[in-house]
Amino acid sequence: MSEYTAARSRTRTKIERAFWNLYLEKKFRRVTVQEIVQRAGIHRSTFYIYFQAVEDIFSAIKERQLSLLEEVLATQGEGEDRFIGLLNALREVYEENRIFLKPLVIDYHSSTFSRAYRQMLKDALKKDGNFPVYAEGSREYIILDSVMSGYIETLLQLLDSGAVSMEDSFRFAYYTMENGTKPALVKQFGIT
Repeated sequence: MSEYTAARSRTRTKIERAFWNLYLEKKFRRVTVQEIVQRAGIHRSTFYIYFQAVEDIFSAIKERQLSLLEEVLATQGEGEDRFIGLLNALREVYEENRIFLKPLVIDYHSSTFSRAYRQMLKDALKKDGNFPVYAEGSREYIILDSVMSGYIETLLQLLDSGAVSMEDSFRFAYYTMENGTKPALVKQFGIT
C-alpha cells in the first residue's frame, strides 16, 4: 500500500470513527458534518472528498461490515477445521470491529442490517453442516432456520461476552451440531 493510499485510509477511518462515536453519544439523533469534522480534526472540505453526506458514512460502515463477513465466510476448508477456522476468523473480525458490530448486530438485533448479518451466518452454518437447501417458507426451512438461529445467537453472545474461550465454545457448538442437533433433526423431522 502506498503512503498516499495509507493516508487516505487513515483519514476515512478517522471520519467514520468520529461519526460513529457521535452517533452513539447522541443516542442515534442526527449528527452533523460540522460535528464530525471537529471531532475528526479535519477540514470540512476533506469530509466531502470521502463522503457526500452524513448518511453515506452509515451506509459505508454497514457495507464494509457485510463485506468483511463475506470474506470470512469464503474461508476454505472442510469439517471441523473449517468450522473452527471460520469461527476464529469471525472472532477476529468482531474484536477489530466491535465498536460498529456491537450496536449494529447485538444491541439492535431487529434492524435490517442485523437480520441480514444473522442470515448470512445462518446460511454459512447450514452449508457447513451439509444441510440441503430447502425452499424458503417450507416446514424444513423453518425448522432448520430456527435451530441455526439459536446457534447464531449463542455465537454472538459468546463473541460479545468473552466469558468462554472461543475455541472451546466453537468446538462445543461443532460437536453439539454434529452429534446432537443433526441426528435429532433427522430423527424428529426427517431433515438430513
